[in-house]
Parts: sequence; structure tokens; C-alpha cells
Amino acid sequence: MNLFFQAFAAEDVAAMERDQSLVNEWIEGEARCLLSTDIGTAWDILNRLLAGAGIRSNRFFDDVLSNGCEVVDPALVQGHAERLSNWTHAQLLDGLHNLSGADELYHLEYFQDEEQDLLDEFDKLVAFYREAAAQGLAVLHYAA
Repeated sequence: MNLFFQAFAAEDVAAMERDQSLVNEWIEGEARCLLSTDIGTAWDILNRLLAGAGIRSNRFFDDVLSNGCEVVDPALVQGHAERLSNWTHAQLLDGLHNLSGADELYHLEYFQDEEQDLLDEFDKLVAFYREAAAQGLAVLHYAA
């Protein structure tokens, strides 16, 4: 399962909150989406290592898409961008090296063997939030 991110104008997210049927239409159609990325299967490890930076949300839309989606308001998008910008590759790899199989994280063994792939997914997340924050956007993210 991968984790996908789409950024929208705050007023579009407010419209989706009022009429959640718009979520499926606007996410699948991407017509109103202003930025998008995904972090593949690295989401569980990144969530643990980054203590929720980039993943934590303000609220959850339950009855949309296959598994619902998380909503990140513009203020939290800004906070995520700031927190993510403080992380270095060295810090991330140090944290990865301190994880063990007992942590039972999704695809842990793969990313321990393919560290650059984890760093690439991290870089995509950082760039996405930097741009979304610069534009004052809200974010929806969802697993699929």
C-alpha cells in the first residue's frame, strides 16, 4: 500500500468537507489538485522516524476513497514544511539504523537494504510540503 498526497486550495478542501462526495471526484480527476506526490511504501518508516512530521493531520474523512483520507490544514502544512526542513539525510539514516524487526514497520527490511530509496521518498515529501506551504495550500493524503 502506498501513501499519496494531493494539495488543494483551502476553499476547495472546505467544499469537500461540506460535500465529501467531491473528494473522490476531485482526487481521482486531479482537475483541482495543484500539487501531488507519493512516498510509496516508505510511509510507515517515515512516520516513525519523523515523529509524524508530514503525516499527522487535522482530521479524517472516513467515507471517501477506499480507505478514507487525512486532511492537513494550511497552518499544519506550514508546520510540516518547517519540521521536515530541519531533518538531514544523516539523521534519517541514523534513525533507520536504530530500528529493528521488532518494530514491525511496513517494508522495513527493504528500506534497510535500499537506504537511498528511503532518502528519495523523504526528499519528495520535503519538496511537496515546501511547495504546498509556499502556496498556502491544504493537503489530503490517503493510502491506496
